[in-house]
Amino acid sequence: MKKYAVIGNPIHHSLSPIIHNRLIQELSLDAHYDAIQIDPERFDAEITRLKQSDISGFNVTVPFKERIIPYLDEIHGLAKSCYAVNTVVRENNRWHGYNTDGDGYFEALMDIYKIHPNDKILIIGAGGASKGIYLTLKKRSLARIDVTNRTIQRAKEMLISREDSALSIAEAEARLSEYSIIIQTTSIGLIETKDQLPLSLKNLSADTLVSDIIYNPFETRFLKVAREKGAKTQNGLSMFIGQGALAFKYWTGITPDRKLMKEAVLEALSK
Repeated sequence: MKKYAVIGNPIHHSLSPIIHNRLIQELSLDAHYDAIQIDPERFDAEITRLKQSDISGFNVTVPFKERIIPYLDEIHGLAKSCYAVNTVVRENNRWHGYNTDGDGYFEALMDIYKIHPNDKILIIGAGGASKGIYLTLKKRSLARIDVTNRTIQRAKEMLISREDSALSIAEAEARLSEYSIIIQTTSIGLIETKDQLPLSLKNLSADTLVSDIIYNPFETRFLKVAREKGAKTQNGLSMFIGQGALAFKYWTGITPDRKLMKEAVLEALSK
């Protein structure tokens, strides 16, 4: 039996085991997918133990997308450019790192919004997911993209264009009405922080698309406040399915049924 997993902290909210085990069942594969919570203080020991196991591949979620890299034998494509890995594949006993966040998010965004060269985009957060999203958007669009983060230096380190800016949270809040798209990439909004906002939406324009990469809960407080102010909103469900489908193909060589994946997630969320 091949073994797959997702590692992170927290991990109990993740529905990755739901979608991947549903695909495994439908395709009659001899495999299983688990969720593994790793204590950040024991990360080195836990990853060493994982590397010594017979695991065939795994996903990486917050806060380990950068921290996993020194343990990999090779990193590829976007993962190398943004120094963030969310998918690990074991081939010939070597660990290969990929990033499917950027493409997963871009595909989800294009389903509901066509980016114009005059658009201005704000990304909230400077972690692993935000880096993949930022670089993919820079590669596939001409829009200006600003990044805001509690630690502004991390936002500055993401930028690859002089046209883009790193903003403090206060600066971003003051200029919020300037943006066509606002993308929330932090973990604020998960169950543990469900009543918090990454920044104030006081100056939000109703013409703005507000996107949150969190999918569980289905509507974060951030999206709820944006919706109540008249903005169009998008949660992280489509991105979650997109990045998961790309990871599944890396592991198995099979392009999965995304409709089936969505049905599995919605069924789980309804419970």
